[in-house]
Amino acid sequence: MLDILNWSTVGRWLQTGAARPQPPLWRTVLLGQARNAEAYRRTLAEAGIQVSGDADRLLARPGLRVAERKRPVELATVSPAELGFAHGARYDELRDRARKLRLGPCPAETGAALRLAYRDQPVGERLVVAMPPVGDPEDPLLFTVDCDEDGLWLDVHDGHADVLWRPDDRFVFVRRPPRWRF
Repeated sequence: MLDILNWSTVGRWLQTGAARPQPPLWRTVLLGQARNAEAYRRTLAEAGIQVSGDADRLLARPGLRVAERKRPVELATVSPAELGFAHGARYDELRDRARKLRLGPCPAETGAALRLAYRDQPVGERLVVAMPPVGDPEDPLLFTVDCDEDGLWLDVHDGHADVLWRPDDRFVFVRRPPRWRF
C-alpha cells in the first residue's frame, strides 16, 4: 500500500481535506489602462484625483512597471488583526502571513489603477497597497488610496519592513487563484 499521506504537498492537502481559506474577493481592477506613469498622472488629474508629491515621485521611479496589455487582477483587503496580529505587526510579518492565505503583493501599478477605479471610497478610509519596493531600497514607499474631506488621493506610506502597523490598518493584496480546481 502506498503511504500517500507523507507525500509533501499532496499529502498535506489530503490531510486537511480542503484548500487553505482565502479572503473573499473585494474588487477587480484593470491594470494596463495607461501606457506609462505620465499617462496615469494625466488620467488621475482629469478625474479630479489628487496625487501627493511623494506619490508623484513614486510614479516617476524607473522601477515602476506598467502592464503592457490590459489585464484584470483580483484584490482582497485584510487588516493585521484579521491576519492574526491583535497588537499589530511589521510589514514583513504581514506579507508572510498573507502568503499563507494565497495573497500576494500587488504590482506597483495597482495603486494608480485602484485609485481610478475606487471612486466611492468612504471619507476617512485609507488602504495601503501591499507591493514590493520600487526603486530606491533605502526609501521603500507603498502607495495608499485615501479619501478625506479634500477628496480622493493617491498617496504613499513608509514601506520599511520594520514599520509597525496598527491592527486596524487595511491592506490590499492580490488574490492568487488556486493552482488546481477539483
